[in-house]
Amino acid sequence: MANACGVDFGTSNSTVGWSRPGQSALLHLEDGKPTLPSVVFFNAEEDAVHFGRAALANYLAGHEGRLMRSLKSLLGTSLMDGQTEVHGRALPFRTLLAQFIGELKRRAEQAAGREFTQAIMGRPVFFVDDNPEADRVAQQTLADIAYAAGFKEIAFQYEPIAAAFDYESQIDREELVLIADIGGGTSDFSLVRLSPERAKKVERRDDILATGGVHIGGTDFDKYLSLACVMPLLGMGSRLKNNSEVPSSYYFNLATWHTINLAYTQRVWHQLKDVYRDVLERDKLDRLLKLIEHRAGHWLALKVEEGKIALSDAASTDLHLDRLSPIHTLRL
Repeated sequence: MANACGVDFGTSNSTVGWSRPGQSALLHLEDGKPTLPSVVFFNAEEDAVHFGRAALANYLAGHEGRLMRSLKSLLGTSLMDGQTEVHGRALPFRTLLAQFIGELKRRAEQAAGREFTQAIMGRPVFFVDDNPEADRVAQQTLADIAYAAGFKEIAFQYEPIAAAFDYESQIDREELVLIADIGGGTSDFSLVRLSPERAKKVERRDDILATGGVHIGGTDFDKYLSLACVMPLLGMGSRLKNNSEVPSSYYFNLATWHTINLAYTQRVWHQLKDVYRDVLERDKLDRLLKLIEHRAGHWLALKVEEGKIALSDAASTDLHLDRLSPIHTLRL
């Protein structure tokens, strides 16, 4: 399949691979990197669409517009057939996903110097737990979106099998292998049967002997790291004059990527002004109000993510929170 590529459409990041003997399969999609963050930013000032790191950079630079992230999480939900509003116009979610996958295809073709008409797309063992029909619909939806993005032929491969291919090419006998796939939105664990003989089969569903997972992934680690270490700087856990705590919903919204924009509504702003009059630690609420005023919630979420990544290789790290007022350095 000379015109075939492999597409990993991920919750946090996406990649495209092309089999080239003696070379890395992964194609460079942005700034010399093989990953494209699954992010879209609709810039209202320029009436332009940005993807990946450029989308995040445009948003954090303060341009007016709409940021969309974790697009894959729409699959298998009732939202998939819905729409959102961008620049005053209705945008179906199916069209949004087709735009992103179309951009993946375009960048991969540019990097490879050839057209890709066929794609093998990774899929979880279950898009939807305990609901075979909903799971079937989710796969068909993704196939339809890939066709809309310009692919002519689509096939699917279970992600645990795809992850096992490299290891399977190195073994000379049958083995049972436990595969852990910790993604942005979920963590899946699969027991898979591998062997040189089984590697020749096209259909590998029967080689997945058991699978299980939890809807806990990298974005959840970000959320709880933020709640435990960063949000107290903004007043989470602080007391009011009646000895009750400042409502935690503001902080949960700021710590969860897809709800950050809820913190920017006029209703929340007026509520926080009322809270401010009764809070005992006003300096912390000052930080929160200035963060919201400058719409810096996504910046803060990215700083927390940077801290999480740094802690993968070190016992501690410093977060330089230079957009808080006053500037603060937090040791994690």
